[in-house]
Amino acid sequence: MKTTKVVAMSVMALSLGAFGAIATAAEHKGHSPMGMEMAHEPHHVLAMAYHRNLATFAKALHDQTAKASSVNVEFARTAVAEMRRSFDQMKQQHQACMQAMSAEMQAKMKDKMQQMEPHQSQLNEQLTALEQEVQSAAPDPKKVSTLASKVLTHVDAMSKMYHGSRGKGMKM
Repeated sequence: MKTTKVVAMSVMALSLGAFGAIATAAEHKGHSPMGMEMAHEPHHVLAMAYHRNLATFAKALHDQTAKASSVNVEFARTAVAEMRRSFDQMKQQHQACMQAMSAEMQAKMKDKMQQMEPHQSQLNEQLTALEQEVQSAAPDPKKVSTLASKVLTHVDAMSKMYHGSRGKGMKM
């Protein structure tokens, strides 16, 4: 049973990554030529796929715990581990993308990156709190749900900053 759940979660994560390039291209429709250049940069495509993966697992965790009387610890630990991995990979790919950018593009992106930093910091804090909560013998479902919701809030805010007025945020 445990192996089946882990395999299912892994297949879902791989599926998200496989469709990442397609979704990223669709997300960037209507961007400037410079924005489109960045949209096709491989590190950016991966960062966006990890961003979506983080949101998907946060939503799954929130949905499983929102009205639950107890937490399926195996599920929660697997989901939180994948959220952490996705967050770390998203940051790593984002850094690689920034390094690959021209000085001109980096200058244009500076304000947006500074606006996203508090959300990344908050995401890190929420993930750490989730990791601690799901490691307890009996995690509190309301706390897990609330923390997962906060993760979604920050992921959504980052999406809205990136997409601007088009508001491609995650729906709960």
